[in-house]
Amino acid sequence: MSVAVRVIPCLDVKDGRVVKGVNFTGLRDAGDPVELARRYDAQGADEITFLDVSASREGRATMLEVVAAAAEQVFVPLTVGGGVRGVGDVDALLRAGADKVGVNTAAIARPELLSEVAERFGEQVLVLSLDARRCPPGVSTPSGYEVTTHGGTRSTGVDALEWARRAADLGAGEILLNSMDADGVTGGFDLDMLDAVRERVRVPLIASGGAGRAEDFAAAADHGADAVLAASVFHYGTLTVADAKEALRRAGHPVRTAPAAPAARLDPALAARLKRDAAGLVAAVVQQYDSGEVLMVGWMDDEALRRTLTQGRVTFWSRSRREYWRKGDTSGHHQYVRSVALDCDGDALLVRVDQVGAACHTGARSCFAAGGDLGAVVGRRPAS
Repeated sequence: MSVAVRVIPCLDVKDGRVVKGVNFTGLRDAGDPVELARRYDAQGADEITFLDVSASREGRATMLEVVAAAAEQVFVPLTVGGGVRGVGDVDALLRAGADKVGVNTAAIARPELLSEVAERFGEQVLVLSLDARRCPPGVSTPSGYEVTTHGGTRSTGVDALEWARRAADLGAGEILLNSMDADGVTGGFDLDMLDAVRERVRVPLIASGGAGRAEDFAAAADHGADAVLAASVFHYGTLTVADAKEALRRAGHPVRTAPAAPAARLDPALAARLKRDAAGLVAAVVQQYDSGEVLMVGWMDDEALRRTLTQGRVTFWSRSRREYWRKGDTSGHHQYVRSVALDCDGDALLVRVDQVGAACHTGARSCFAAGGDLGAVVGRRPAS
């Protein structure tokens, strides 16, 4: 089965507000970031990206507040970039509620940062934010494309295609490829650049810069994009996330359907059927939504179940620590709830999720893969 093409709204945040311009100039206000994130979540966005375009000390503090507020109200993965200079910045963003972190300028200055982040937090957390353009007069690279920094305002002379390949080797889990020539112009993605980068890397590739029509998203997927990202057309109502997904679907690309909104409370009839143990707990089996893979088993009391249903992220009760813990708050490996079902006897829950990264604390995708195989019992079916 082909992997669904993700549709990702991008929110450029400056001083706590979303802004957008053309080629990163002429910025104008586009709204409140948390409010917009909620809107896109409701529209069925697969992920949401925040880019801190001020990234000063005050900007970073403001951005952490924005991320924390969005993480409490939005139920899809959040990627945050801008001003990330070291593993400490990545740690702070993950603790605030980000699922992935974008790195750009600091990695150009010190490429080993990519390996440091990947080794500490996992490649699935690390997104290389690559702002590239065709070389202007006076600049020459082997491919004809160069990397820029500081919102496309500074030339580096670094070959964009070679940098994409090297970054993937150093541990970048995916690449956000933003065409600075096309950014905000709404004339379509830079498909030639997309083709050139796709030929050189195998990590997931996010196409960014230039979307103006719904058909542009399908064209990017045709040219190898695993995800498509846009800002202006979503912020100003030209298109919705559903429009982009419908265009992708018509072109033959699989897309995810929007999950139902989390229930506001536990249905009283279901609550009456819950059979809790002596400690007031019920076992919760966590399963990957699209593949059916069993990821882990945890324990929930009524409050953990309520939080799981209302927040859209799996919360357990820790029997050893005697406290609630929401999966992913320290590791970044969040579980986004798709559905919760009660078994026929009422003594177990099946929680179907979209898992980000590893489910097991060992780093394995599933706790059962990490635990080891006890062996199979093979027998003959008795004759009827």
